[in-house]
Amino acid sequence: MKIYRGKIKFIAEDTVTSLVEGGDIEVAADEVAEVILDVEAIIKEYLRMEEEINAQARDMIQARGASFTEFGKLKRLIAEERGFETGDKAMYWIANQIIECFMYNNRVEEVYSEDRTLRRKIAEAFSKHLGMEEQVDKEVRERLKHLKEDTPEFEIEYQKLYRQIARRKGLL
Repeated sequence: MKIYRGKIKFIAEDTVTSLVEGGDIEVAADEVAEVILDVEAIIKEYLRMEEEINAQARDMIQARGASFTEFGKLKRLIAEERGFETGDKAMYWIANQIIECFMYNNRVEEVYSEDRTLRRKIAEAFSKHLGMEEQVDKEVRERLKHLKEDTPEFEIEYQKLYRQIARRKGLL
């Protein structure tokens, strides 16, 4: 799961809005913006921690003179030591952090739904804004049908068009 910094605000807004409108959490109207900022902060902290773990794994590879093929293994070990999740389990970790924030946040007046319901709705908000890479890839390939794949021309045009469309959709 790749979380783009440009999508954090939209993910946080959708998460809080869907939970408030769905009656899963109760937040005073004048506090909704603050709760959205809290959710944004959790997502940004996840990205910061992930970058820190990646850097630490790279440093360990260099220090040991190991092959870069061990990067994933080292990253998992470091993340496990910190109680942090990456990859497929990242969404579960982030959702749990958001739910915990709701429980202790004085801006959230009441939490009505069970954790699994909240987790599902949080995941829906994420999936709505993520997975955009596949859409961009599909659109780029559709536009480049006139070029043969696996050629230098295709690769150059693909990269150029991908960046252009991704920037337009707020991914870059």
